[in-house]
Amino acid sequence: MLCLVVFIFMYAPEDSNSQYLMDRQIAHYLPAWEMQFDSMTGGLRTSQGCLDLLNWYINLETKYEVYLTRIFGLRYQNQYFGDYAYHVSDHRFQPFFQLAEDKRLFFTITPHYYKGEDEIGVGLFFGRNYLNYLETFFIVEDFDRNYSFKHTPDGPGKVTYQRFPLKLKSTLNTYWQTGHITMQFELTNRYHLQSTEREFTYPPHHLEKGLHRYFYTRFWQDINKLRLGGIVDIRQSEFFKIDTTRSLNEDIFDLYAEPMITYRLNKKWIPTLYVSYNYKTEDDSIIVFDSGVDSVFQYNRNVYAYYIDVEFHPGGRFIWHFGTQQQFYSNNQGRDFKDRRFILGLEYRYKNVWFYIVEAMEGDFPIKKNLHNHTYVHLMIRF
Repeated sequence: MLCLVVFIFMYAPEDSNSQYLMDRQIAHYLPAWEMQFDSMTGGLRTSQGCLDLLNWYINLETKYEVYLTRIFGLRYQNQYFGDYAYHVSDHRFQPFFQLAEDKRLFFTITPHYYKGEDEIGVGLFFGRNYLNYLETFFIVEDFDRNYSFKHTPDGPGKVTYQRFPLKLKSTLNTYWQTGHITMQFELTNRYHLQSTEREFTYPPHHLEKGLHRYFYTRFWQDINKLRLGGIVDIRQSEFFKIDTTRSLNEDIFDLYAEPMITYRLNKKWIPTLYVSYNYKTEDDSIIVFDSGVDSVFQYNRNVYAYYIDVEFHPGGRFIWHFGTQQQFYSNNQGRDFKDRRFILGLEYRYKNVWFYIVEAMEGDFPIKKNLHNHTYVHLMIRF
């Protein structure tokens, strides 16, 4: 049994996709799409595509804002995000008071099907629009969990917080005539979740502690015909779990960095080079109490990729994309390989509806499988 547990932790789930970093390159939105979505008070955008035979990548964001009186309004935000290791499903209802022309006081609540996962918080917003603003929220995660067990008797099945998870979440977004930067970060304390046995026992039936940290930035700056920019995405988490049979420690660090350079040859041809790097570590340790067996696993991977995307603007509402990608993968478990793909994309921009379809095709010859190698679709609608 222990060997099976150790085997499960010998790879990250996204290792099942040998083109994962190349998928991330075409999954994120183009700079013009970012600006268009940021300018909306009501809209929807989604990026979706194939990860492997078992999984889809899905990123769906919806937002809408309305004033109910001169100083009181309501903002709604929905995000559904599905990737290998990260999943989000949030409906955020955010009533606000307009304190001044460029200041708002927000309240936020995020309900879930299981009430014990609800979130509640308060925040401040500084800015006159969503192109240039600073927003900070203080959030209590799972605030309803203990109350949801109000009528449940103490015992192994009643797992409540001894210390609630608290989160500080902040976003800075700004545009100027020739550039843009957005930054987001999240910090949590170390929560403590534990079962409530009637009598003192150690270890308890369930004890869990953990925290997470997140930082994201995207920026670009135009210099005549040249545009320099990039993306940095950093995630770090610590998790500890103990029950009556074993304990588990898990520490994860995930870094994604993608500098880009664009050179506008003329009004019709615009090539862009993306160079991406992903570094991930996962350190796990398992102790089985009855056997005293320790299992320590240290995983890390290094993945490099480049993506050349050439935009062709023939005039009108359509934009063609031609390109190539190549990825170089290695981890400390003996996996070492490289992949190449060719890219063909068609983008449609018309008023309140934008659409983009990207077809990735096998680029290694001779072709061992199918020419088709993942498809991604982007859609954006302004309400």
